[in-house]
Amino acid sequence: MKYVLLINTNKEIPARRLLARADIALAVVTTPRYRHFYPDGTRLEVVDDIENVAEVKLAALRLLSDVPFSHVVAPSEFNLQPAAFVRSYYGLAGPGYDMVNAFTNKYVMKQRLRDHGIPVAPFTRVARLSEAGDAAAELGWPIVVKPVVGGGAEDVLVIHDDADLARHCAAGRSERMLAFGHFLVAERFLTIDEEFHCDGILSEGEIRLSAVSRYFAPVLGSVGHVVGSYTLPESDPRTAIVRDLHRSVVRAMGLRDGVTHLEAFRVGDRFIVGEVAIRPGGGGIPQQLSEQYGVDIWDALIATSLNEPVATVSRQPDDYLAQYMLPLRRGRITRISSADELRDIPGVVHAEVRHRVGDQVTRALNSVAMAGLVLVRARTETEIHAAVQALHERYELQTVEVDTDEG
Repeated sequence: MKYVLLINTNKEIPARRLLARADIALAVVTTPRYRHFYPDGTRLEVVDDIENVAEVKLAALRLLSDVPFSHVVAPSEFNLQPAAFVRSYYGLAGPGYDMVNAFTNKYVMKQRLRDHGIPVAPFTRVARLSEAGDAAAELGWPIVVKPVVGGGAEDVLVIHDDADLARHCAAGRSERMLAFGHFLVAERFLTIDEEFHCDGILSEGEIRLSAVSRYFAPVLGSVGHVVGSYTLPESDPRTAIVRDLHRSVVRAMGLRDGVTHLEAFRVGDRFIVGEVAIRPGGGGIPQQLSEQYGVDIWDALIATSLNEPVATVSRQPDDYLAQYMLPLRRGRITRISSADELRDIPGVVHAEVRHRVGDQVTRALNSVAMAGLVLVRARTETEIHAAVQALHERYELQTVEVDTDEG
């Protein structure tokens, strides 16, 4: 019997997988919003703030008598730091706080990468948004400013000059970002020609998967519009370049076991690392990896967290597979395309629409927000772009504004 602590908010798939295993005694720390993932009788503690490491540490202590856990699983970006703190505090196996902080704290991450000679955009630390002008004096306008911990491209600002900064501050953005409880990192804005992600699995120091994909367009400018990517085949020269970056990054971080999600950019003839995470990529990436490489990234996360065997991935596709995240807008949905309307586009191998007419979308949208997911296979990059254009033209979403009191 394995005794496992799951620290989790919004990731239901790994929660279901762990609950289904008869060889695991599971304890869970979660928040009120996600309590419904777990059946009655689950050994569970609910905390107000999953990012509060002290609160999570005490919740784990209350669970320890019933489930003397020796492994910790953390599926989401916002669960990683408290999980690492619990591992370090209780002397457990797996990535401790120092390592995970380097994967989740963007300032420490960029320091680590720069110190190992890995190319990153010039950056600096900022206490609060109103002081970002000092960063621009060092880096030059425009700059990108973001909370040092976070994901999904949330609260990431491109600031062009002093007047632009003043407008953001007058709108209360400085106070909003300060309320997150994190300092900020500012970096020089780069004009990106191509953006890539590389999704990896490491086991016992060996890279078992290093899957390279290209985003349709840079993610930061795509939030609220079409977000997606397509896998690159082994023969594409960009595959080897991004793979080499991934290999250098995981070595610099000292990671031996885990799953990774690397973001990289091409700026002219230079390839630059944006960020790297120690968890699965979001949005449609897990399904993309499953369809193209036969890999269940959630199973890989659980296996590497529990020190279980991970199979080497031998599939090396020579075609392209796109994951097209159907755009979502705030408001009440009055018209949305059906999955059947999208399935008859040439190359579509999977289509699902997760919203329907009458649904009200009132939450803030980030880079992984979507109304559904379509997977498209093609023989060439040109065919992929044609299929994406066909989806863009076929997909229809109409909304009306929702009154705040009503929504």
